[in-house]
Amino acid sequence: MKVKPLNASQKKLLRHLALALATADLEAKVLKPRCEAEGKPFKDGDFSKIYFKKMPEVAQAERAFKKAVEEAWGDLKYSFEADREEK
Repeated sequence: MKVKPLNASQKKLLRHLALALATADLEAKVLKPRCEAEGKPFKDGDFSKIYFKKMPEVAQAERAFKKAVEEAWGDLKYSFEADREEK
């Protein structure tokens, strides 16, 4: 089976998801340590909130991704429980 290239909307969704993940990474690895080193208070999610207000599509992609991950964990749990019952 040949894999088709992604269409424009799929590429756009992946870009928004990548931006959401990069924002979280930037916040955790750069902004939070820097603020703490300077003695400034920093709450997790502060930068993300500001960024997501400017880019609501990115916030939407992040929420959808979190929901999909939760559903995937539920599916895996169900699958493992079904395998255990069969044995």
